[in-house]
Amino acid sequence: MRNWKAGCRRRGIVSAAIMLVGLSLTAAASQQERAAMPPIEEIAENLYLLAASDSADRASWTGGNTAVFVTEAGVVLVDTKLPGYGQDFIERVREVTDKPITMVINTHTHFDHSGSNNELPDTITVVAHENTRANMARAECSPVTNCEAFQGENAKYLPKRTYTERMSLFSGPEQIDLYHFGPGHTSGDTFVVFRAARMMHTGDMFQTMNMPFIDFANSGGSASEFARTLSKAVAGVSGVDAIIAGHSNTLLAWEDFTTFTGFMNGFLDAAREGMESGTAVDAAADAFLARDHPGFTIDPQRVHANMQAIYDGQ
Repeated sequence: MRNWKAGCRRRGIVSAAIMLVGLSLTAAASQQERAAMPPIEEIAENLYLLAASDSADRASWTGGNTAVFVTEAGVVLVDTKLPGYGQDFIERVREVTDKPITMVINTHTHFDHSGSNNELPDTITVVAHENTRANMARAECSPVTNCEAFQGENAKYLPKRTYTERMSLFSGPEQIDLYHFGPGHTSGDTFVVFRAARMMHTGDMFQTMNMPFIDFANSGGSASEFARTLSKAVAGVSGVDAIIAGHSNTLLAWEDFTTFTGFMNGFLDAAREGMESGTAVDAAADAFLARDHPGFTIDPQRVHANMQAIYDGQ
């Protein structure tokens, strides 16, 4: 998979029906037989991908994309998929290095990105945005937020290191930069940049080329701010060529990220125009759906839900 540009050209194979559609997905995930962990693929020097599987196929779904970064001090995972994969992570990492897993960076709290945190050795250091830690530490949980996984004795798996706007980990060719630009998918989304590889893991701020699920109901996400947060990321991050999106099963290009940012800004503009003209929310959503959106998969349910959220100021 080192030839990631070829992978970008093949992005038509990326699942069109990726990501959460509500709490029903958590029930489906818990009821299904555990799917096999994807193979580990090298995408740059010392950087590997455990790719997202097709979430439209419930039997093969393992959760979001996990980046595996080998440093001198140990192995860093970015996100840990669904629950049940702790030992699989250890075994996949052993295929490429003898170094132990020492750190997990969570892009956000959701169960398909932090699900196996508490199945890894309790010596790991978990790193996340301060709002993600707060979401993980809540007393009242929904299945999507996964905070019940960090209660009681498992509170030791809560993030030990947090940041507000930016944090750098390691140095030189091992440098990882973490960025938070504001609310979007949740209140605590982190963009993870692998400096030497010129790659960025976006978490679910960029799930794939589709209308995203925005968790304004459980995790402080904001449909009103989503596009602005993306625009801040485009302006605030440099030196990136390739994207590890939250749920694309192949690498995407920086240009895909900027195209997605434009798409979401267009959606925000459509909502604003609808509100200013007094157009009913469903009519505004239908008008957006009637437009041509080349390269994007558009879920009408998400369009209506996100349009309603913007109308409601969420």
